Amino acid sequence: MKIRQVNSEDKGSNPFGIVSHADLMKSDDLFVPTLRNFHVIFWFKKGTGTFFVDFQKYEFSENSLVLLAKDQISYFIPFDTEVELQSIVFTPEFIYRNDADLHHLFHISISSHINGIQIIHLEPEDAKYFQMLSDNMNQVMRSHKGLMRQNSFYHWLCLFLLNCERLQHNTHTKTTINDKLILQFNQLLEKHYKTQFKVDFYLREMNITVKSLSKLTREKLKLSPKAVIDERRVLEMKRQLKGTTKATKQIAYELGFDEPTNMNKYFKKHTGQTPSAFRKE
Repeated sequence: MKIRQVNSEDKGSNPFGIVSHADLMKSDDLFVPTLRNFHVIFWFKKGTGTFFVDFQKYEFSENSLVLLAKDQISYFIPFDTEVELQSIVFTPEFIYRNDADLHHLFHISISSHINGIQIIHLEPEDAKYFQMLSDNMNQVMRSHKGLMRQNSFYHWLCLFLLNCERLQHNTHTKTTINDKLILQFNQLLEKHYKTQFKVDFYLREMNITVKSLSKLTREKLKLSPKAVIDERRVLEMKRQLKGTTKATKQIAYELGFDEPTNMNKYFKKHTGQTPSAFRKE
């Protein structure tokens, strides 16, 4: 999906936008595994259906918000009911203005979709409030230009995202010390998964024992620390194989393998398939 310009008089691409149902349905992008370089929020105002995020299956219903982070691969199963939706798209660079923003304003970790917090179900009163915010973003796109459009959209989007965060916190338990440690592990893994494959590196960075980290990951993710690292590497292979046309050789070198054959063996060990078979599937 491309970030569409609402005003055809503008040139280039905005780092933000709001896309109507009619525009979303003009192509088959929704139904094809897509690796985006921007964040996107889908708001399903009507209908039900099925979608996949990083190869995990989910269901949406009326008044559901689906939050998809940059570099997550996603697609929807063709709708068999009447559906109405819109999307809000924005780049990380547009929304993250300082370090504090990285810890909210659309903060999604590697395990977020496992915990189900990428889907928010809106109560009627919340839906009305989000509709007001959405209307104002549309108004900004129609009537403002240049820096005024950018600054105005940014502030309405911040309100939208802060309310998403509010609803996520209302739905889930309060953050504990263990949650913060898992978040730290996830953040380190996101930063270093292409170059650091051993648990020892993460133990040193976190100043934690292998016993403590193992207890955390098994409690929160049902996996050992090594399995979490392996799962992240395999996920990236799957994303690149399905979401890009890169050669397997290029993907292997980008992910730190000395030889493409080593990646082939690693991928088959963890998935039961060769990379080429997975790509063709």
